[in-house]
Amino acid sequence: MSAASQQHNRSLREQFARVVRDLKQELLPEDEAVIAAFLSAERHVTETELQALVGDAAIDTSQVRRTLRMLCDLGIAQAVRLDGQTTYEHLHLDHHHDHLICVRCGRIVEFLDEDIETRQRDTCLAHGFTPLMHRLEIRGVCQDCARALPVTRALSSCLRGEVVEIGDVVGGHGLRQRLLALGLTRGATVTLIGNDGPVVLDVRGSRLALGRGEAARIIVRQPQSSEHGKAKHGQEPG
Repeated sequence: MSAASQQHNRSLREQFARVVRDLKQELLPEDEAVIAAFLSAERHVTETELQALVGDAAIDTSQVRRTLRMLCDLGIAQAVRLDGQTTYEHLHLDHHHDHLICVRCGRIVEFLDEDIETRQRDTCLAHGFTPLMHRLEIRGVCQDCARALPVTRALSSCLRGEVVEIGDVVGGHGLRQRLLALGLTRGATVTLIGNDGPVVLDVRGSRLALGRGEAARIIVRQPQSSEHGKAKHGQEPG
């Protein structure tokens, strides 16, 4: 950890302790241990990961959760939620950043783009809007996870937002004809817009719902066309 980071972390610990005293709250030794571990982690951490960083078996996840809640309430930390999992990061007062979040492995990349920040400020100004806070999270698939994807896979295994190209259909003539009538031709590019129950697709600008059994029989691949999100005419699958 750099000297600047160490100084920043000491400052955060002092600010936290001062605010706790001002509010006449009790700061336990366990809180101090969790705070020290959290500030030493220069990345997003879950409660379980932070407990491991504390390295004290006497401090369980409920204690870690209590301290993290205090840190969030007092503006020292903030939570980032992804598909039921919550990670925590330092909340810096001196700079803002946004996030790239991989929906497959959970990796979070922090970035700052001054052009985006300027456009947001200009948009607020144009509408006479006073911004108080904002958060930009771009969810997708990181490079490592994209490389690990198989060349072909079942449509039912795809994630919401993915754009894929219809390949083959594992099924009889009746299923093939039904999919053909629905516009799911070989080479058609579709966007997955729901996969929590039925598999819902954007097919040429129309919504189409399939049962999970049907979706499991449709084999897809990454689109060959660069025009992602626009379905193209193709051949009958199979």
